Amino acid sequence: MTAHIHDLATADGRRLSPYCWAAKLALAHKGVSFETTPTRFIDIPSIGGGGFRTVPVTELGADRIGDSFDLALKLEEAHPDRPALFAGPGGVALTRFVGAHMAHVMGKIARVIAVDICAALDRENQTYFRTSREKMLGGRLEDVAADRAGGVAAVKDALKPLRIMLRGQPFIGGEDPFFADFLFAGVVQWTKIVGTVDFLEGEQAIADWFGRIEARYGAVLRATRG
Repeated sequence: MTAHIHDLATADGRRLSPYCWAAKLALAHKGVSFETTPTRFIDIPSIGGGGFRTVPVTELGADRIGDSFDLALKLEEAHPDRPALFAGPGGVALTRFVGAHMAHVMGKIARVIAVDICAALDRENQTYFRTSREKMLGGRLEDVAADRAGGVAAVKDALKPLRIMLRGQPFIGGEDPFFADFLFAGVVQWTKIVGTVDFLEGEQAIADWFGRIEARYGAVLRATRG
């Protein structure tokens, strides 16, 4: 079976969404092949005849799944004999906490790079993105990003729990990566795709962890344009 992912893309085709990257890593972890379709922000509501507000939207067999976490749950159920994404109900519950913390970190990163993301979109999508993100972030993108050094410092402060945890184990999942790792790896990949700020500068433990992810899933992460 080959999955099909509607994958958020910039004007030049770079694949942008942290959650899409998490979905692709989860599929690779389970040994499920996939193909992608570059998708603009304003095209998302028309996927599959409508009803979706975000990506990834993944077509997996007869299913159309509109959330990366739901996709990971489906993969875990369908392929229990392959490397685990959660390792049981407790792992699912803990991953929800990791996902909430990841979203908190993402919000701080967005304040720094949203203006750069906007610049990477085509004109139609710039209008949508600017309007929606300025409402979300509470100000003009340029004003929100004005104190870039302060924004980066806030991101690094929010990463402290991950930094401390990785002193004692190679992955969030322990000896092997779980979906919790892929959620955070998607965020790191997002910042690398935008490419305007190196949030891993001085973050050796996190950089080493991401290097271990790259060593296992480099083919996926190198496919920055699908």
